[in-house]
Amino acid sequence: MHGIPEWASEGEVRTTGVPFRTTDAAAQIVALRQGLGIGTLPCFVGDADPLLVRVPGTDLHMYGTLWLLTQGETRKTKRVRLFTEFVSRKLVAYAPLLAGLPVSRD
Repeated sequence: MHGIPEWASEGEVRTTGVPFRTTDAAAQIVALRQGLGIGTLPCFVGDADPLLVRVPGTDLHMYGTLWLLTQGETRKTKRVRLFTEFVSRKLVAYAPLLAGLPVSRD
């Protein structure tokens, strides 16, 4: 779990030890930008940064379904219903990005 995931060694690029560990996402992104090595980032984070590129020969791995949960009866209130409908529309619009598909950088 805290080492190198199995899928990291399935592609063309072979990994060795872990030279740098951090639990802070911002520190990880800064380290990757500085060329410290490779790291695991959600595609929508890594693809949005022009200084980062995907590791060639690696496959995307889906880890589960995104659920939007509400508290009991609150989902029936107009405010919560409007919010969940708004979030649902946004998620549909960003589905390709969240699925790791390449997006154009116009």
